[in-house]
Amino acid sequence: MKFALAFVSALIVISQTSALVLSRDNTTTNAEDEASAVAAACSDPRSTLPLWRAWRGASTDHFYTLNADEMQNAVTRFGYQGQGITGYLFTVSQTGNVPLYRLYHPGMQDHFYTTSAPERDNAIRFSGYTYEGIAGFCYPDASCGGRPLYRSWNPSASDHFYTMSEAEKNNAQAGGWSYEGVACYVYPY
Repeated sequence: MKFALAFVSALIVISQTSALVLSRDNTTTNAEDEASAVAAACSDPRSTLPLWRAWRGASTDHFYTLNADEMQNAVTRFGYQGQGITGYLFTVSQTGNVPLYRLYHPGMQDHFYTTSAPERDNAIRFSGYTYEGIAGFCYPDASCGGRPLYRSWNPSASDHFYTMSEAEKNNAQAGGWSYEGVACYVYPY
């Protein structure tokens, strides 16, 4: 009888231990599944291109493009000064990203970029901007590892300014630009 009781007790302990191990395995599997789901919802950052930035003081305009030839043309023919790479965008729509629309106001000589189709349409309809197409594709939030692309506006200079640098954003505020929020999320590399 003692042997049967000991045997039953041992079976109970083994079944409880097995349930605990299975529970731990399922937790690990669930975490791995969640990580895989996030990775599947994000695009490969190796397929991005640099977003080039230039400045033209004569018209107080910041200009951004993925096209290196277009950037070179702006520098050599239109008097812009290249300022390097602002971040990295996708050239085509991929899982989880959104278009960054590019607009231009010829009277103010201002380039404007937004991920919002209603804001784009409003700028065209009521503010005199011309739609120039999609500058690239970025993320609407930081879930895929992108960093904020800050947007600022200087009403006296009629200029939109975009940067990933918080220090640059703060310096722009000190120089007359009003911070308008995060335009989207881009890769810094």
